[in-house]
Order: sequence, then structure tokens, then C-alpha cells
Amino acid sequence: MGSLFSEESLPVFPITGSMFGVPLNKYMLLRTVQPGEKKTLGDLQEGTWDRIPKDSLSLSFTDNEFFVRFKVQSPPKEGTISWYFVLNNPGMENLTVYKKTYRAEGIVWAELSRDLRMSYIQQAFLIETPPNREEEFLVSASSRRSVVFNFQAWAPKEFAAHIQMENLLLGVFFGAIGIMLVYNIFLAFVVKDSSYFFYVFYLLFYALWQLSVTGIGSQYLVHTSATSWNDYLTGFAFLSVAFSLLFTRSFLHMERETGWKNSAFLILAAFAFLGFFASLFMGIYGIMIRAVSWYPFLAALLVVYAAALRLKKGYRPARYFLLAWSVLIVSVLITSLRNLSWIPDTYVTHWSAQFGSLVEMTLLSFALADRIKTLEKDSLQARLENYENLLKLTEIEQELKIARELQESILPDRVPEVKNLKLSVRSEFASSVGGDFYDFQYLETGKLGIFLSDVSGHGVPAAIISSMVKLAFSIESRKNEDPAEVLRSINRSLSGKYGKHFITAAYLLVDLETGNVSYSNAGHPPIVAISRNSGETKEIYLPGWIMGMDPNLKNSVVNFEMKPGDRLIIYTDGITEARSPSGEIFGFQRFYKLLGEHIGTSGEELAEMLFSTVRTFAGNRKHFEDDITLLILDYLPVPEDKGKIEVTSNLSRN
Repeated sequence: MGSLFSEESLPVFPITGSMFGVPLNKYMLLRTVQPGEKKTLGDLQEGTWDRIPKDSLSLSFTDNEFFVRFKVQSPPKEGTISWYFVLNNPGMENLTVYKKTYRAEGIVWAELSRDLRMSYIQQAFLIETPPNREEEFLVSASSRRSVVFNFQAWAPKEFAAHIQMENLLLGVFFGAIGIMLVYNIFLAFVVKDSSYFFYVFYLLFYALWQLSVTGIGSQYLVHTSATSWNDYLTGFAFLSVAFSLLFTRSFLHMERETGWKNSAFLILAAFAFLGFFASLFMGIYGIMIRAVSWYPFLAALLVVYAAALRLKKGYRPARYFLLAWSVLIVSVLITSLRNLSWIPDTYVTHWSAQFGSLVEMTLLSFALADRIKTLEKDSLQARLENYENLLKLTEIEQELKIARELQESILPDRVPEVKNLKLSVRSEFASSVGGDFYDFQYLETGKLGIFLSDVSGHGVPAAIISSMVKLAFSIESRKNEDPAEVLRSINRSLSGKYGKHFITAAYLLVDLETGNVSYSNAGHPPIVAISRNSGETKEIYLPGWIMGMDPNLKNSVVNFEMKPGDRLIIYTDGITEARSPSGEIFGFQRFYKLLGEHIGTSGEELAEMLFSTVRTFAGNRKHFEDDITLLILDYLPVPEDKGKIEVTSNLSRN
């Protein structure tokens, strides 16, 4: 085979016995072969070869194959020189070096073997050049990762020292990751905070990502080609980004933020997980390797913004967090600029990403430690607040106890069992105390006064007003037998003391001998009269103003007669206005129907049945939405020789 290349414009690199990573790029010519374009070494004789202008040339992501040619010249008096030819790029998947040799049949290009005696993350070729000899080499290179050419020449002694230093630095880097990984796994199970679990997964997949990027994985962990590790590089990267976003969201409590901020973390994390699954399909590897080159920057910008936002709002652990990710962004940016040949390839720029990662993980560990202190402080503060709340709750419970005692004191503890009239009462409050009040007044004329009122609302305020109504009723009912005047007098005596509340009330005077009833109303629901003989159920409606609206109450009186066996029902609107879980009200129709269907049922049984029905209708809640009171009067004449007696009642109260 004859000479393949034109000898013009190909500079010669002078090798020496002492070379410390001398750049070779500027002594090289470059030729590009497009995908599908089949070229043999002989075919390369035609076409254009370009000078490589920089010591580090980035060709980004490409499917092209590249050929590089260069010449070296050894000095005449140093003997045979052994030196290493190295491409400082562990991600190069295919790298073949040919040496121009002269044989009997002519000039041929012999492939050189990698020096397997040297344990190194880069592909290194040991070359021996006799004294005063000019030699020519051809290099074929391609990769699915970013193609960066930064060829170097090393003397064996210097190269061994260089490898030792790089291995030491990489050992420190991955050793630190391993220590932090084990330490945070321990903390995750002790603290049981989701932030630590997300951080552990972030560290794990970041370490696997870096094992792929640096070539440590293929050289020392699982000894295989760089291509195999590159197959999983994008997946490791996407998982690292996904868990870093989830870690940040949990660490910074972004769920407390409104608007798009919290959702942005979840959306970007979801796309990162999708990127991982997509990277499993080798057919779109080129797309995914390009995506993973910019996606971490997008995620990092969101992380820095969120950390700054939370720090501004006074969340102290965010300061380490903000500094950590800022350092990482700057270090990765320096590495990217080096790969693009915009800044020189020095020790600082070459190790920038690893150094930034180490600083970032260290600062994140400080952030997590600071977060533990913050959590302990918040926990202590929460315990103090809980203790104070417990004291307040105890005070409230004591006040409620007093209120319940007050409520019980104003309600009759005995239901009078009087001549010709059977009384049944059932009352239940929506809370510990309520605003429903009922009372009885036996007059010297032989009549029984029956009073029922309903203070708007429920709870302690309503109970306090009920106690005032109790006092006013006790005074006014003794002074007057006109039910309307009794209600008007109660309203006048309490005028200005209602606050924002109002009261509805009903007052009946029942002549126990004749069954005659005088009834007056102050905005209260109509009473229900049921005839046992005919089975007729009817409302006795009487207009009347609500108490508390005007000192001069406008109301009137209606008189009617109860026949033997007749029943009167007096109640508060908590029954008819009870609501089902869907919002439907119990209503008058259901109420009247139930009363009419159980005429023969005793008052106590009817009250129990009604309350059970309403409770079931309302969804079996522990408490009704409003106070409920039911009074049942059954007119049952008895022989003349049985007078009035007082007995303990089966009164049911909350």
C-alpha cells in the first residue's frame, strides 16, 4: 500500500523523554466521515483535511466518525523514547490508533494495542520511537457522547504520577459520596423524613452517573467497555435529576407554596422519570443524551429559585441549600465551557464538576443537619404551643362544664305529672350547651303554663341568653295569665340584652279541668294538634314577631279546646330544618307524616322514634346541626279523686 496522505501542511511534533501531558491537537489534521459514508484507509487519500486549532476541540453530539493524522519526531541522541499517546476523554467509545510502517510489500498501517498494563480510565497507547525517527499515526474516533478531542503526549514516569494523582482524587470523590450515602441511609431510617430518602436516592444515582461519566465504572467497578456504561448513563442522569427535584421539594416544604412553584417540581420530576424509561430504548439514545445534557440545568435553575424564595421567607436551612446548588451550577458550567473549548483544559477546569459536586454534597449534608436543628426547634415550639393549647383547652372544658351546669340548672329536673295531662319531653343540643329552653308554671287557678323558646345559634352564648329567658319567664308568668302579655313582658325585660341574637317562643296555658288552651306565639313554628278520634293532624299557626327585633312585641292569643285523647306537639325548628348529607331538609311533611302514623304510640316512644329518624336522615352525625327540643302533651282525663303529684321524669337531655 502506498502513502495515503499528502505530506504538505502536516506539522511534526517533537517528542522528548520528559513530557507532562503535552497537547497534540495543534499538530494534527482532522477529517470527518458522515454516517453511511463508507471509507477505507485508502479512500481517505482524497478529500479535505483541516487543522485542529485548539488544544481541546468539542464537536458536541454527533454520529460522525472522525479521523486524525499526526507526525512525531524523536531527537537524534536520546535513544529509543517510550511515550504514551492519550485521549483525555473517558467517554470515547471507539478509539483506534494506526501507525505507518514500512514492510517488504510497501507501506502499511498497523493497528496499535492499548497498554493493558496501565490501569487508567482513559485509553492509553504505549509507543516506542527510535532515535532520530519521524513516525506518522492515524486515529479513528467516534462516540454517542459528546466528542471532545484533547490528545496528549506523556512520558511514562510523568504519566504514572499523573494516573496516581487522578486515581487519588477520584477515590476521594467517590469515597466521600459513599460515606455520605451510608450516613444518610442511617439518618433516613432514624429520622424517617422523606427528604432523607429522596436525598439517598439522589446520591445513589448521581454516583452511578459519575461512574459512567468518569470511566471509573467500566475500569474498576464492572470491567466492561465504555459503550456498555454509556448505555445506562442517561438513565442514571434522569433518575438523579428526578430525585434531586423531589428532595428539594420535600426539603424546602414547597407544598406550602401556592401557584405554579410546587407543581413545577412535580412536573419536572415526572418528565425526568419519563426520560429514564425512554432512555431504555437504544433507538433514541441520541435524542436522550442531548436531552440529559440540558435538563439538569433547567432543574438546577428551579432549585436555586425555590431555595432563594424560601430563604427570603425566613427558612434558615435554605441558605446551605442555595449555596450548594449554586456551586454545582458554576462548576458544571465551567466543565461545559471546557468541553466547548471556550476555556483551557487545566486541572481546575478538568476537575471542576467533581469538585463542585463534592462541595455541593457537603453543603447539602450541612443543610440536612441544619434542618434537623430546625425541626427540633419547631418540635419544641410545637410542644410548647400544644401545652399552652392544652391549658386553654382545659380552661375551655372547665368553662363548658360550668355552662353545662348552668344549662342543667335552668331546665326543669322534673316534668310535672298533673291531672288530666301527660307530658313527654326530649331535648338534645348541637354542642355541649344550647339555646333551647323549656319550662312549666303551675298557677293557683289550676292552669299549667308550658313555655318553649329557641335562641338563635347554639353553644355558650345561646345558653347564657336562655338563662336570662328563664329568669324573665319565672317572674312574668306569675304576674299574668295572658300568654301574649307574658311574651311581651319577657321581650321588654330583655330588650337590648340579646346582642346579635333573637328568640322565638311559644307559651300555652292549659286548663287541666276543661282542656281549654290559650296559646300565644313569638315567631315560633306552629304547634301541631292531633285528634285521636278522627286521626286528623292540623297546624295551629299564630303570627307573632320574633323577640329581640322590637321592644314592643306584636303578638296575639288563640283559644281552643282539647278533647280526651288529643295530642299537642310543641317543637323547635331543629327538627324540620335538619339536613341530610346531600343538603336535603327533613321538612314539615316528613314530620307530620311520622306524627300521624304513630297516634297510638306513647309520648316517650314517639320522641325516641322521632329523634332516631331525624338522626338517621342527617347521616348519623354525633351531634345535630341545631338544638332540637320536642314537647308532647296528651290530654287524658282522670277521675276527680286523683290530684296533682310530682314524680321524677324520664326526661332526656344532652
